[in-house]
Amino acid sequence: MSNPESDIHAALMAQAETISGYSMLWPQKGGDLPGGEHIRVAHVPNDNTPADLSSDVMERQGFLYLTLVSDLGQFEAVTKRKAGEIAAYFKRGQRLSKNGTSVKITGHTVRPGRQDGGRWETPVRISYWSMA
Repeated sequence: MSNPESDIHAALMAQAETISGYSMLWPQKGGDLPGGEHIRVAHVPNDNTPADLSSDVMERQGFLYLTLVSDLGQFEAVTKRKAGEIAAYFKRGQRLSKNGTSVKITGHTVRPGRQDGGRWETPVRISYWSMA
């Protein structure tokens, strides 16, 4: 039997796997921290809300954060351009699906970057919506 939470997660992760040119740090997979530029992946679902009183259908929304982690020494405009290219893998209105569960990408935003130790982190927030 299909589980909407895991299907939404799997659909988002499958799309993230299409991003090329970067090492990826996936949730719960562990491993060594890449030495070069890479993307850290995090799925942050919101609270689900019932679609109506008579069914088990839920409105499910949330965010996929793809954080571009870069070395210091670049202009911020360079990392923002790269983050925008990453965001373009998730086009507004794009539909993803897994096991019959459909997920709609509702938008993406390149968030302000920040320094963390000797690295620069630029988060890309992908928003999604599903009724499942």
